[in-house]
Amino acid sequence: MQDRQSMLIELGIVGIIGYILFFISTNVNPTLGSIYTLPLILGLVLAIVDYSFGSKTIKLINKNVTWGTALMWAVGGYVAVLLSSQLASKLATVVPLTEILNLLGSTAPVFSNSAGLNWFTFSILIAFVETYAFFVIALDILCSMFSVEIDKRNLYNPKMWIILFSLSFLFMMYHVTSKGVQSEATLILVFFMAMISLISLIWTKDARGALGIHIIANGIASASIFGIFKIQNLIIPIIHLIS
Repeated sequence: MQDRQSMLIELGIVGIIGYILFFISTNVNPTLGSIYTLPLILGLVLAIVDYSFGSKTIKLINKNVTWGTALMWAVGGYVAVLLSSQLASKLATVVPLTEILNLLGSTAPVFSNSAGLNWFTFSILIAFVETYAFFVIALDILCSMFSVEIDKRNLYNPKMWIILFSLSFLFMMYHVTSKGVQSEATLILVFFMAMISLISLIWTKDARGALGIHIIANGIASASIFGIFKIQNLIIPIIHLIS
């Protein structure tokens, strides 16, 4: 009964996101429709399959994880993304900070002059669709298929790491094929962000931490891109402190 209620809440939220995405794609940015509708539909179908035939482990809202804990995972994960940006730059071509921020803000906008609406689209809507489809549902159903329990103890399991690397690589390739990102350092940062998000899902079995990482990253980047405020003045001192 509890699983049924969780399924209804989760699918209901996904359905609402789908309606908002349809509005955004027809009134703000038509490109979003083609890029994000398919992942959302695929995530919805796989969620139903996993609830029906698999062992749905990761909840959109896990009652055993408080909102405070989820927020700590989100903020900590974003700090880890900032730290990994330094490693990404050393592993590939060094890129400017603004390019990293533009990556975290997803695709370049936009067909509307509303800074607030675009900020909502890229910070909340896109962050939800990408995290839900590529991380939450994909991790859960793959672990069900290959009989790998989603638990922090299995972070020592080679099969779990194969799944994590595979999903992170696919998410990175999605940014190449659908978004045209070509910078090597930027793509490595995408990979690191995916790994951090997936590990948070395994550790907590709750989607809010991974969603928070993506929302914070997209929100900060979008605020700078759309001219709401310039975040470089905040980020550059942090980069100097950790470098």
